[in-house]
Amino acid sequence: MWSWLSVALSGFISISANESNQKSQAVVFKTLTLFMLVAMIWTQDGVVGISAWWITLGLIISALADSLYIFQKHKKLCFAAYIGSQLCYSTSFWLQLSGEIVWWLPAMLLAIGIVVFFLMLPKIDRLIFPVVMMGMMLLQLNWAAGEVWLVSATLAGAVGFLGTLTLTLSAGLLAVHDYRHPLTYGRYLISGSYLLAHSLITAALFI
Repeated sequence: MWSWLSVALSGFISISANESNQKSQAVVFKTLTLFMLVAMIWTQDGVVGISAWWITLGLIISALADSLYIFQKHKKLCFAAYIGSQLCYSTSFWLQLSGEIVWWLPAMLLAIGIVVFFLMLPKIDRLIFPVVMMGMMLLQLNWAAGEVWLVSATLAGAVGFLGTLTLTLSAGLLAVHDYRHPLTYGRYLISGSYLLAHSLITAALFI
């Protein structure tokens, strides 16, 4: 319990610091938050495994991506880092699967993704390639986590799937906030859901 409270407090400080334009402090606490999640993974009994390694790598790459995003530096590297972290998370879920694939799930996710894409199209005409890349990566991430949930029918599977959906929601809120119209408390919603997503994906390892 105290570990999760520490993660929540550190995350809130990083969000508040970023809103106050205290970028260095925001980076320190954002990195601290993600590395506390890493520490939680490796201090739990019986968690060590290939999925734990992939999620750990995803958290570390996310910390790098967040630092670059906050400082608005090396945007291409920042984007590649976000893609890389999502790839790490999805790999951790795909490795848990074997047997037949439930095809209605990716079909449903693809249909939702297409609708959202065309709703956003008028505002992202010059950003189509990165949006499509990010969308495809998030789609397969949700697919992988959803498959794990459907196959395992466990609380851990449900938490992991909810985490990936929350990560997608955060990306969607960011797109709306930056390219359509600013949301009330938008940055708090975006950053809060983003950190919640990482926490849920991490928690899926040891629930």
